Amino acid sequence: YNVYDNLRSFDMGAPFVSATPPPAHLEIPFLVNNAMEGATSGGEISAKWQASDRWRLNAGYTLLQMHLRNGIGAGDSTLWVVDKTARLQHFDAAGKHLGGFSMPESAAGKPTGLAVGPDGNVWVADTHYHRVVAFKPDGTEVRRFGSYGTEPGRMVYPTDVAFAGDGRVFVSEYGGNDRVNIWSIEGEFLGSFGAFGSGSGQLSRPSALAVDAARSRLYVADACNHRIAVYDLAGKLERYIGSVGREIGRLRYPYDVALTADGRIVVCEYGNNRIQVFSPDGRGLAVLGGPGRQLGELAYPWGVAIGADALAYIVDAGNNRIQAWRLP
Repeated sequence: YNVYDNLRSFDMGAPFVSATPPPAHLEIPFLVNNAMEGATSGGEISAKWQASDRWRLNAGYTLLQMHLRNGIGAGDSTLWVVDKTARLQHFDAAGKHLGGFSMPESAAGKPTGLAVGPDGNVWVADTHYHRVVAFKPDGTEVRRFGSYGTEPGRMVYPTDVAFAGDGRVFVSEYGGNDRVNIWSIEGEFLGSFGAFGSGSGQLSRPSALAVDAARSRLYVADACNHRIAVYDLAGKLERYIGSVGREIGRLRYPYDVALTADGRIVVCEYGNNRIQVFSPDGRGLAVLGGPGRQLGELAYPWGVAIGADALAYIVDAGNNRIQAWRLP
């Protein structure tokens, strides 16, 4: 009996037409990851019968079974949620509670972001303790890095965690630094980019991150500049999506960003109480929701994630609930 994790997986997204870089061209995204786990089990039995001095019969039977499945957070349609009491709760797609645990410290403040890593662990931006902490799904702490400060390798208020797919970890922060830090998955500081401000290449409360490995892009929810900043995975700014406003294609305090399998960009707008969907090249496609307390309405939405079932799971913070929506 053998158990394996971090098995190589290979997925193809839906083809789409992109206008950047020109000329317009067809892109077919492929994502190579270590997103599967599995187990093999089996046995073997053999028998021998010496019928005579000149005849011997041998018989044998071998059974080998292999079971492969998506790892935790890698397309399994389960959801991790961090709430206002610093609990990390695990739910299935139907809303059944699967377990959870609490942060070791929370008197100074609660975490604002988390992600499931390629190692299957839950990585938490422990905002008010100026660090990132990684846990096994049972709550066992695996790793932590970061401390308070503005120097390289230190953080003020980390907000989110994302993974480049090559062993690098991106961590966004605000509070004067307002930048994206790059760490190794072992916690070694590698560098950073961005600075506080509203100009090109500057950030004001970068609140969330999303990596599109197929297109080698990093999306940053530049919340107080009311835009999504698009970088390559080396930290070079490519362009912006959105500007302040209520019309389609405009944003007010985008607090989270997520990606669909075909590369569409889903933005959670805290200020407009809605979700907005953009094409991979940044065109506004649809606006969903609006302020309110009823089903399909939102009050200060804080986060969004896309499940393997293609549903958008929205942290409806002001209503203390999660809503699951099917995107157009």
